[in-house]
Amino acid sequence: MKSMRRTIVLELLGVLIAGLIIWSVLPKEPAYQGRSLSSWLDEWGQSPWPNDRTNRAAMAIRAIGSNGVPILLARLSRNYSTNETKFWQFARKYIPDKWNPLFHSTSRESTAAEAINLLGVEAKSAFPALTKLFSAGSRSDQFCAAIGLAGLGHKGVAVLLQALTNQDWNVRFDAAIALGEAGSDLDKVIPALIAAATAKCSKPNDYLVCGEAGGALVRLHAKPELVVPVLSEFLESPDAGMRMWGARLLEGFGADGKPAVPLLLKARTEDVNADVRRDAERALQKINPQAASQEQP
Repeated sequence: MKSMRRTIVLELLGVLIAGLIIWSVLPKEPAYQGRSLSSWLDEWGQSPWPNDRTNRAAMAIRAIGSNGVPILLARLSRNYSTNETKFWQFARKYIPDKWNPLFHSTSRESTAAEAINLLGVEAKSAFPALTKLFSAGSRSDQFCAAIGLAGLGHKGVAVLLQALTNQDWNVRFDAAIALGEAGSDLDKVIPALIAAATAKCSKPNDYLVCGEAGGALVRLHAKPELVVPVLSEFLESPDAGMRMWGARLLEGFGADGKPAVPLLLKARTEDVNADVRRDAERALQKINPQAASQEQP
């Protein structure tokens, strides 16, 4: 019994010493109003409105600014050494998983990526690490890196614009989503997303990329005079799924989607697909309620 207790005490002591060594080499956290950056990130990630950029947590992250970049990068993706991995796996016997970095949910990484995007060019020092993750990281790392890059200004957006033509559909997919959060160069981003949204699709994955490019155009909600006519063309596609998707995207433009009203009215009454007719009706209600109230023949 004494031998067992001694073994447990030695193990716990080893965990404590190893933990202190690892803690000592981690970047020290900046704080705002007495709370650490991680505390503000956790609050931001738990907001009922995902990535709300107007609440107090977002304002705190902005106030911490570039001082928080090392913490954000460490939180975004950490490659543990063999010894660190063994330590944290062993430590699981004694500490809750919520304190164990090996068992953190991916929401922590995505929140860090959104925070880098939120900081914009103030987080430009993250560019080398993000480009490395985007080109050579895991799938989740690549996606998070893309979100961060989209906020870094010209250099970050340029990486994503190039990726939008990559042969790997996964890379194009991530770039299309991330460009929906681009913070600059919209004069280049919008035409590139239009080209991606209207590209000829020959494989199922191509349709996924086209769809995400269209969704990015809606989230940006910029240059509707260019985007709405392109999305309106979806309503004339021979594919019912594309017509449905076109109606849903146009709905996202609200009143700015008025140039599409004639085609939506036609789709509401004449389309052979009931789902397309339903989505056209919903889009009309959002874009032009007066036109939507017209009696159908």
